[in-house]
Amino acid sequence: MCLILFAYRSHPERPLVLAANRDEFYARPTRPAHWWEDPTPAEIFGGRDQEAHGTWLAVSRDGRLAAVTNWTEDKTAPKPPGSRGDLPRQFLTGTRPAQDFVATIDLDRYAGFNFIAYDGRELIYTSNRTNEVRHLGAGVYGLTNTRLGPPHGTPNAEPHMPAYQQWPKAVFGAAALAAIVHEASTDDLIQLLGQPHLPLETPSDRELAPERSYSPCFIHGSDYGTRASTAIILGRDSLEFVECQYGPFGERGERSATSIDLAGTSKPRNKETTWTSI
Repeated sequence: MCLILFAYRSHPERPLVLAANRDEFYARPTRPAHWWEDPTPAEIFGGRDQEAHGTWLAVSRDGRLAAVTNWTEDKTAPKPPGSRGDLPRQFLTGTRPAQDFVATIDLDRYAGFNFIAYDGRELIYTSNRTNEVRHLGAGVYGLTNTRLGPPHGTPNAEPHMPAYQQWPKAVFGAAALAAIVHEASTDDLIQLLGQPHLPLETPSDRELAPERSYSPCFIHGSDYGTRASTAIILGRDSLEFVECQYGPFGERGERSATSIDLAGTSKPRNKETTWTSI
């Protein structure tokens, strides 16, 4: 189960701060974050799924950002033809405002998804399982594989929404991000994402979805687990992007990073280092 924590307009000099874990089977072929070689109108930096050729999270050189998470649902159901990872790619290679792009998505073409898109002016959230489009306001949010809840510290305005729809790691993760967002570095964000567990209290509806009570922020597994942690800090004139790759049982892999000067000339495109295994 993936996790995206993001603070939107919570700091005047940092319009968007994001920390995300990608959880996936280790056998699925993936390229670490890099500048894509595609001859597209927009230059894209991010990881790439080598099976369907989409991405779970990426940015463009002009400061646009898009991310997608799957929706928790029956894995035996028939699969629609579209790849959810293609949505961020389509948005980032175009120039349409986020609101206009979201309005054109063929919702029936994809299995369940959550999608967020930032165009430099607005941050939009949508899901084809709730058919809602939200123009997100300032706040700190936690998104997993179910509906996006309200910002951290905001009472749930929809009392009919079952408590179990908000995964504990999203709730506590958003609180942890809110505590550091004003001063956090990309390293601080990566460290936040590395928590194997977050302090939880077993909810009263545990019997409806026991995995929601125990799903860790960072998953250590042999076949499935957290494969990448990404930290993004979007300032007024620059964007920092850091991705750390992991193997089975949380073994550290490559670290990819880039800085983009949004005011003019770009800084060096990609700096990659290799971490020693632990």
